[in-house]
Amino acid sequence: MTNKYLYARQKLRETIYSLATGPGDIRKRLNQVYIGFFNLKRTDFPEELQLDWEWIQKELKKFGPIIRDDGSVFRGAVENTCIKIKNKTGVKIAEKILKIYLNLESD
Repeated sequence: MTNKYLYARQKLRETIYSLATGPGDIRKRLNQVYIGFFNLKRTDFPEELQLDWEWIQKELKKFGPIIRDDGSVFRGAVENTCIKIKNKTGVKIAEKILKIYLNLESD
């Protein structure tokens, strides 16, 4: 197993554990675990997984943040999106996270 993607593997391992064992529905858990992997970049993954990673990021921020009149953030993009998506969409996002992790583990 190569160490090249070790950081991404570790972050996703922690994420998957929390998604599997955390309280609440998948949308709530996705919002809670995002803090653990938000800093992963496209380049933290092999080329064949980069589009999947971008899809996850896009889906988790689909509805954008809610901004107050003074310009401050009332609700972040991920939280706002997780409130608005259907549970089955949250499951698809979680499945894609698992797919990436399993691919990294098999290297």
